[in-house]
Amino acid sequence: MTLFARVVFPLPLDQVFTYAVPEAFRDKARPGVRVLAPLGARREKGFIVGLASEPPAPGIKIKPLTEVLDDRPFREERFLEFTRGLAAEFHSSWGEVLQASLPPSLTLRTKTTVRLTALGRGKLEEAKGLGPREKAVAALLAEAPKGKGRSPIFLQRRTGGKDISGLLGRMAKKGLVEAGEAPVSVARPAAGAGTGSAVQLGLVFPESGAEPGPLRPVESAVAAGRGGAFYLFAPEDKRRAALRSLVRQAVGAGGRVLYLFPEVARSADLAADFRASCGRAAVVFHGRMTEKQREEAWRVLRSGRATLAAGTRSALFAETGPLRLVVVDGEQDESYVQAESPSFDARRGAVLRARADGAVAVLASSRPTVEAFAEAGRAGTLIDLGDGPARRDVTIVEHARDVPLISAELERRLRTSLDRGEKAVLFLNRRGYAAQVVCEACGRVPRCPRCDIALVFHKADGRLVCHYCNYSVDVRKGCGACGGAIAVRRGAGTQAVEEELGRLFPGVRTVRFDADTAGDPAARVTLLAELRRGRAPLVVATRLLVHQPGAPKAGFVAVLRPEAILGFSDFRAGQKTFEAVSAMLDLRREGAGAEAVIQTAAPVHFSIAAAAAGDYRAFYAQEIAFRRVMGYPPFASLAEVLLQGRDVRALAARSRELRAAFRKQPPGLEVLGPAFAPVARVKELSRVQFILKSADRSAIDRALDEALPRARLRRSITFSYSPFR
Repeated sequence: MTLFARVVFPLPLDQVFTYAVPEAFRDKARPGVRVLAPLGARREKGFIVGLASEPPAPGIKIKPLTEVLDDRPFREERFLEFTRGLAAEFHSSWGEVLQASLPPSLTLRTKTTVRLTALGRGKLEEAKGLGPREKAVAALLAEAPKGKGRSPIFLQRRTGGKDISGLLGRMAKKGLVEAGEAPVSVARPAAGAGTGSAVQLGLVFPESGAEPGPLRPVESAVAAGRGGAFYLFAPEDKRRAALRSLVRQAVGAGGRVLYLFPEVARSADLAADFRASCGRAAVVFHGRMTEKQREEAWRVLRSGRATLAAGTRSALFAETGPLRLVVVDGEQDESYVQAESPSFDARRGAVLRARADGAVAVLASSRPTVEAFAEAGRAGTLIDLGDGPARRDVTIVEHARDVPLISAELERRLRTSLDRGEKAVLFLNRRGYAAQVVCEACGRVPRCPRCDIALVFHKADGRLVCHYCNYSVDVRKGCGACGGAIAVRRGAGTQAVEEELGRLFPGVRTVRFDADTAGDPAARVTLLAELRRGRAPLVVATRLLVHQPGAPKAGFVAVLRPEAILGFSDFRAGQKTFEAVSAMLDLRREGAGAEAVIQTAAPVHFSIAAAAAGDYRAFYAQEIAFRRVMGYPPFASLAEVLLQGRDVRALAARSRELRAAFRKQPPGLEVLGPAFAPVARVKELSRVQFILKSADRSAIDRALDEALPRARLRRSITFSYSPFR
């Protein structure tokens, strides 16, 4: 009886393919193993996700698998089910999700090999019908061991010619050679292998600072080993203590824990904080790890010695074994969303993974997303440990855009603070120098030739820079359209604030902390060390400083122009403003004499006022009322479909086809677009977007399932956030 394998490929394809399993591979062909299989005219690597004895529909030609690459599945079937659900929910490729979960040693490497065909061998033996370079290539291929080929690089080096790809392509068209992909063997660690270099947990976790009552539903679920999903709302100190208590309980019961954190550096600190606890190992995962570091972490997890995996969103796919607890700390952070393919939201993914393992999922924050807070409240799964203390000594200064960067009131308060010996941090979330750069001759704003974005002037380098693709040009070159001189009108960037502080406070050292000065990890470490030693009384920073573990707190903090976020075309602009201002104000030290100033043109906006008071509930009450009136999440579902392509005409044609398909859906689905995205071109790719809106998420899913196969373009889909549905 013929066995059939269902295979997915790490390509942007929402499809499962069926192949016949040759007799030689029957013992190895199981769900979770990697294979080589024909796909069109090529052989591609893929994953078996299911087996069947029943053949597909009559009349469909079934090709056999080319090769089964593993002796055993790389992941268990429950993990396959989790990735299937995650891919389906976010309309991503199942194969790409599985590829993202591979450790480096299992990432299939292939090399292109070229072989001489029978026709080519005959031409070589006849010594006719071949050009000089074709003859040289054919001779080298004829010398290859039987059944083997040569790589294009080998052929180019031996023949000394250029454009070897073009030559091989022409020879292939004549039938003289054939090219294929062959797997490269990579050593795979044994199931019990481990190297002992993991972080050892040793500190005794502190007892939870919370009363046992509010945490009891979560503790009972963890103790019983039954699934569930909860939201923990608490100020930072109580939240961290409660989460550590839950981790200790899960580990003590013999379970494993997956702990997600939004920032790379802080996930490493988290593992170090758990050092020597329970006598087990903690493993850190994040996207900035080297291949060697990822492989080492995977070895420790596979050995079974690790009880905790901590990391950013990529840790969602870590091979932990059966989980008892999944934690998402700092739930409000947008870094949990991966927009590029395969797109997913790790917060929702954490709930799905916990569900697949029968584990408890706990999302936690002191400033929850509106959607999560509302859903948890409705479901009765909100664990409320109370608000933190009200934020005091925060002054809101009304500041119009046409006055100096630093108002007289802010200057007065800053001067008084410096005279007391306090350190000061001024936040402005825009790097560069000038917001307005214009050609004096034609009046045009210089724009990036690759992206639809205005260039930003960086005074220190005298260059105009694109903040999307890093294209830059010397400002002295003049206008690219007419050659006229470029006029620089100082605007509101960190470089401009630094210059203004130098004028107001001569002799006081000012340090700038943004992507230009602290983009490199080594530079970041050096700058943070300077700040901790107190060598810079004045610091001008973007929000990048907020995300640095160990960033020293200051006695004076100022937030400049936070209302800029409110101008974004995003229904979450209020939430983003509240979160950004709150995070910046958190860098003010506690105690007498510390103060903060918010300098804004929107002093009465509720998100800014609530952030100044440290009152999340006041913000939530206003924001949820606004969303109810406007029909925004959590009262509706939204999906943003972004299409990208180099050919604008083809992109427009496909967009019209997609619009027609969307509008064939039953009533209840609102379709906005197509329209150019707010940034219409990035790195020479034009971008068109649709917004789909419905009270029923399933209506959006049906529309995407039916219409997306027609959009054979690079695309990404971002959904409104719904963690617990």
